[in-house]
Amino acid sequence: MPTFSWLGAWRAALTQPSVATYTDLLLDPRLSLRRAAAWLFTASLLSYLLGIMLQATVFPSTLVNVIREAGATGPQGFQATPTFLLIFALACTPFMAAGFLATYLISFALLHFIASALGSQGSYTELVYAHAAYLAPLTLLSTLLGMIPVVQCLTLPLALYSLGLQLMALKAATRMTWGRVIAVLAVVLVLIALVAVIGTLVWMSPEVRQWLAGSGMAS
Repeated sequence: MPTFSWLGAWRAALTQPSVATYTDLLLDPRLSLRRAAAWLFTASLLSYLLGIMLQATVFPSTLVNVIREAGATGPQGFQATPTFLLIFALACTPFMAAGFLATYLISFALLHFIASALGSQGSYTELVYAHAAYLAPLTLLSTLLGMIPVVQCLTLPLALYSLGLQLMALKAATRMTWGRVIAVLAVVLVLIALVAVIGTLVWMSPEVRQWLAGSGMAS
């Protein structure tokens, strides 16, 4: 059976897009939910750290604006210094990465539930592992592209490429036909649209806006 190192799995998932590639990844004897979670957590953590360091060194004007806003909105007498904000941001990165990981694990649980209802033959661990293999390197790559103004136009093609990788990973992990794979994503998109519509209606309701205005959270 094939075995992959961390970087080997990431490289294969990202640069050799095919259902066969993801099937090989799922045959790795080291496949586990723990390994997939470690990929997502590590990629998220490095992405946040990279973003902070780039803003502090390459885009210092952004940091200046953050300091100004923190001083204006913070408690009276609070002094936000570059050093304080940098240390605070670095200290928060593990918690942000953990939140990123929790969000994905919950999203995959929903995806697995829908796929199982439509005939999936794969496990939750396989689903998470297949998606984490491309999401981890893609997270880092997206952060790099987002920080470079010249190549920010590549974010849209990268998103479309990510969709293609998701379809391949989902097919390999569920072992369903292409029709059912697309049906799973269609159901997910419908649910997201419903949540967005309901959220918008709730946000626009007079009662909610009045409560937010009274709390000082809405202008």
